[in-house]
Amino acid sequence: MSNLGNLPKKTKKLMIGNIEVEIKPRTMKDLDMIINLQKEETQSTAIWELIKRTLQEALPDATDEEIQGIPFEYFKSISEAVMEVNGLNATTA
Repeated sequence: MSNLGNLPKKTKKLMIGNIEVEIKPRTMKDLDMIINLQKEETQSTAIWELIKRTLQEALPDATDEEIQGIPFEYFKSISEAVMEVNGLNATTA
């Protein structure tokens, strides 16, 4: 086995209301989303998918409906945390 599995992964603790969530970076398997972030016509869908996949990994027992039901007031903090751990910024998205 190579040393690729030992690459450091920067995470971030985020409070969503009173729930602490560990935001982990996405991996190469999610390259489709990163590419779609660059395209204006797919950008909003890609941002949603990036957030959804990240939250599903952090909270494996959360349903799609629960994730969709997160109040919009948390969108900014969630999206900023997701972008930060993935080394992205607003100009990338």
